[in-house]
Amino acid sequence: MLSSIDIENFRCIERARLEFDPRGTGILGRNASGKTSLLEAIFFLGHARSLRANTREKLVRRGESFFRIVAEIDAPRGILTAGTEFVGGRSQTRLAGHGISSISEIAEILPIQLIDPSVHRLIEEGSARRRRLMDWGVFHVEHNFLAVWRRYQRALLQRNAAFRAGQTLAVVSAWEGEMAECGEAVDRYRGHYVAMLRPVFEQIAGKLLGEAATFEYRRGWAADQSLSDEFAAKRPRDQQLRTTTVGPHRSDLTFRVDGTLARDRISRGQQKLLACALILAQVQLRSVTAQVPTTLLLDDPAAELDVDNLGKLLEAIDSVPSQLIVTSVSEAGLKGVNVRRTFHVEQGRFTPML
Repeated sequence: MLSSIDIENFRCIERARLEFDPRGTGILGRNASGKTSLLEAIFFLGHARSLRANTREKLVRRGESFFRIVAEIDAPRGILTAGTEFVGGRSQTRLAGHGISSISEIAEILPIQLIDPSVHRLIEEGSARRRRLMDWGVFHVEHNFLAVWRRYQRALLQRNAAFRAGQTLAVVSAWEGEMAECGEAVDRYRGHYVAMLRPVFEQIAGKLLGEAATFEYRRGWAADQSLSDEFAAKRPRDQQLRTTTVGPHRSDLTFRVDGTLARDRISRGQQKLLACALILAQVQLRSVTAQVPTTLLLDDPAAELDVDNLGKLLEAIDSVPSQLIVTSVSEAGLKGVNVRRTFHVEQGRFTPML
């Protein structure tokens, strides 16, 4: 879990140091005061990507040339220091004093999930968000998943590059053996994880929505076909489109409420609750097997929820084992969660509250 964080020149934060409670820390401040920038810095450390910006240059505080994030992490083997900095257009990440090539080494000991005001997009938008969230859970349960997924992605890039270069089908098909082997393995890992996750999700979603809710896993190619056969069958079409149209990179989760597709019948507030149920189910499932809890970032939970639904959500969050860092514009927004330490933020400056 996250013990402390030091931030320099990230978004509106010039310099800040915060020490977090193992159970719950609250961050109070007006809109645009720096609350979300703090959560984004934590999220960036654990995921190597921004919540809002598509380039790292946009994360650097105006007028500065770099940003730096350093955290102390309470891990199974003791307190470890992890840090990332961006300077001169290049990033460097370190763990326990050593440079690392992959953020997955930090993600493994600092699992981070986020619930923010845009969480409803998980339900209403395309499959990329859902697939990324699903794979976060698979990564923390199936330890071989990441290596196999990366092998598949490399072969996928090569197959697509061959299409774009106008290579023959023989050249294209040379990548399909690796893709089929790794893709089938990715599907098995995901299928095993989804089978464990579904009953946990259904229980939490039922309490939040007051209706029966479930999801279906769609693997990205026909259920009655092997992946190698699908690649062969779709080769002419893929050649015309210059991209691979089947495979685990096209997998998805579809949600139903009382048997109807969720995006066709529920409000934005209900979409938010449904998305929260999926994230909380993943955090709950991970707590069964993990040695350290997930750090759950909760940004302005009251957004787009009425008092009754907000109460249900906060009750569900409080029942899931996690380290909680929650932001709010008022102290009323922290009621219902176990916050033991609170900071006030104004213009990117954080002050402990008594």
